Amino acid sequence: MRYSSSSATSCALSVKPSGLWSGNNPLAVSCNGTTTLNGVLATISAQQWTITFTATSAAGRVATATGTLNQQGKTVLSSSNWSGYVLPSTNLVTEVSGTFTVPTLNCSQTPSAGESTWVGIGGAGGSTGDLLQTGVRSDCVAGVQADDPAWWEEYPEVAEADFNGMAVSPGDQIKATVYKATSGTAWETCVDDVSTGVSGLMVTGEGWGVTTGGCTGTFTLQGSTASLSYAGGYTAEWIVEDYASGSSLVPVPFADYGTVTFTSLTTSLSSWNLTSANPVEIVQNNSVLSVPSPPSGGGFSVSYTG
Repeated sequence: MRYSSSSATSCALSVKPSGLWSGNNPLAVSCNGTTTLNGVLATISAQQWTITFTATSAAGRVATATGTLNQQGKTVLSSSNWSGYVLPSTNLVTEVSGTFTVPTLNCSQTPSAGESTWVGIGGAGGSTGDLLQTGVRSDCVAGVQADDPAWWEEYPEVAEADFNGMAVSPGDQIKATVYKATSGTAWETCVDDVSTGVSGLMVTGEGWGVTTGGCTGTFTLQGSTASLSYAGGYTAEWIVEDYASGSSLVPVPFADYGTVTFTSLTTSLSSWNLTSANPVEIVQNNSVLSVPSPPSGGGFSVSYTG
């Protein structure tokens, strides 16, 4: 905020309600200068502040100027743990994919925290169906980015299962896909590390494992899904998540992941596009922690704001 006066010997700023800057309120300032309003935080609630600049001359004459700062309330959907885009459909979604880069976490800012980046079908509540998803999880442990496992999950039937022996690193380009097989009833997930040429595959009714043959490759069985089936879902998702650990379903401390950009988005739907009705942001304790950008060029970004 910039302000100026003529013939004043002392000046001050005051604000109602308080909190727009650190320090006293009123705050003594130079009579010609700027002050940063560093207390404007992301929130779902509309807020308003009245700021008064008071200038006093050597003779004691006083002049004031008043301004109002309005912060609009958020209108996008909110979630305690999902941020990104959720695309609803009246038809069964049988394929979704997207490409992203594994983020480098700011572990000095969030030393014991985590996040998970994934694509999926279903799981958005109501009649959208169960959630079938695949992606990459990243964690800060004691201030260091410790592991970045690729994984798949069918929620609530099967907990997250990591692909053993699939080394993923920050900066790797990942293409994640969930889809119904072209023949039969099987559904498949594929998290393809384009940077290393290693992929993690899961096939319902069969199992999961790692391959260097891409999403159509054969894999050595790491686990069985012989009794697992999937009925499909009615939403497609591209998400950065504050994931839950263990059986408590309470999100872990959320890692500062910077920005993740999803590109090359596809779905099985014949006609679709992301709109202003589709973004979801993470809100915890009335504070916004993660925000998606408007769609642009066939993709979008999600940014940490916590």
